[in-house]
Amino acid sequence: MWRNGRDHYGLVSIFLHWVIALAMLGLVALGAWMVGLTYYDPWYNRSLALHKAFGVLVLVLAAAKFGWRIADRSPGFGPEVKAYERIGAVAMHWLLNALIVLLPVTGYLISTSEGAGIDVFGAFEVPALFAVSEGTRDLAIEVHFYMAYGLVALVALHAGAALKHHLIDRGSTLRRMIVPRPPPGRVD
Repeated sequence: MWRNGRDHYGLVSIFLHWVIALAMLGLVALGAWMVGLTYYDPWYNRSLALHKAFGVLVLVLAAAKFGWRIADRSPGFGPEVKAYERIGAVAMHWLLNALIVLLPVTGYLISTSEGAGIDVFGAFEVPALFAVSEGTRDLAIEVHFYMAYGLVALVALHAGAALKHHLIDRGSTLRRMIVPRPPPGRVD
């Protein structure tokens, strides 16, 4: 149940998928909420600290996800998935995986642009590794903003496709990403 099989995802892949997805969506929601706060709001600094710390954790989880993907095979597509859907699914996963990395990286550039590191829940600090110019910081802010809302759009498309495969095509794609075991009668 821990590892992926030919026809199913294992517990590790399922866990990383859902934790990263929920964390990324939560970070977008937190970011959208916190930009509306005034300097005098008690959550002004706290929300920013949480956003930064969880962003670092998402990057760590992304590294774990990519490492696990190298170490463990990915199940193939079900027979009900058409060739054009496979191409779309592969492209969607590449885009989502890119955003899982690029959003925290641009957040890092923004957060460390003044030379201070990122405190992660008081447990450790991620240092500022290099100086970032004001122009680079401004570009990172803009890119971070648009990528965050692009992520929401891609997640909506991704979820819509999964629901379409589950409800209309009666496929196994969504079930495989929820239940960490092979279909009945199949042992991998």
